[in-house]
Amino acid sequence: MRDAMFSSPSPLKDQLIRAGSLPRLLTRFLLAWLALSAVAIGNAGADDTIIVIPTVNSDVQSHAAVTVGSRLSRAGFRVTSPEPLLQTLKIGPVVARSDILARGDDIMTALGKAIIVLVDLEITETGDGSTGYEIRLSSEIYEPASQQLVASWAVPNTTLIPPAPCAAACQAMTLRAEIERMADTLGESLVFLLQEPGGTLTGDGGAVAILQMELIDLSVEERVQLIDLMRNEFPGFVDITRSQTSGPRQRLRYHTTADLDRLGEWIVVSLAEIGLEAGQDVQFVMTGNRIDIRRISTANRKGSAGNQVKFN
Repeated sequence: MRDAMFSSPSPLKDQLIRAGSLPRLLTRFLLAWLALSAVAIGNAGADDTIIVIPTVNSDVQSHAAVTVGSRLSRAGFRVTSPEPLLQTLKIGPVVARSDILARGDDIMTALGKAIIVLVDLEITETGDGSTGYEIRLSSEIYEPASQQLVASWAVPNTTLIPPAPCAAACQAMTLRAEIERMADTLGESLVFLLQEPGGTLTGDGGAVAILQMELIDLSVEERVQLIDLMRNEFPGFVDITRSQTSGPRQRLRYHTTADLDRLGEWIVVSLAEIGLEAGQDVQFVMTGNRIDIRRISTANRKGSAGNQVKFN
């Protein structure tokens, strides 16, 4: 039963942006906002040149790639614009992994030692009409020198429902802000993948996520039981490092190859197994590369609604 509960998902499929599915007026406003907020990617000292390339040459997806590159640049990597390389190789407007793998020698000639990061964004409408959006953002890392995929990473999918009432300009602003937030989170995860020496890839080239985890106000027994489940029963577990305890707080780094959406579900199940209900006994927050679990004080718990007809 538990093996089925903690089963791993199927691999990520290739994803392409469907900007054409957005309402025409919304798309115009969104593209205008993205053009006004373009971020310049600077250079930083590093052995490798990193090129962040959107899989589709559109303003929306290019902005996501620029945001990822900006995060890498701030972390000290040497990031350069993809346009000169794509023009030299005559690749685009759609960039496929086969294009990169097949042109490894040409990329080495143009850039020297380099790392290619493909950023893939998909936006689809949900519900009836344009009331909501499903946003998916993923990436793949290639080494032209070896002409192979070395890692892939995705942030958790987001379902965005703009506030009501919300005109086209409002929806564009809301969508733009969420895409930028997801792209920045993706960039932060890629920093960990590229910085961690020898600890971010498995032997077969799979990506290892390194999550900052903090347990607050849990008893010693509860912390031990939860960490034991995450260490010994979660699929994809790699390691736990930098564990520090200070009073009611325990901080650690959790290394895993598991899908992060599934990991969150497994943690909720495990909390229930040790007698803690998420949202009732503990506050469970998982964003980007952080996991925070905090016991909810009894003083802050809401009382039941009761029988308001009988006891008005």
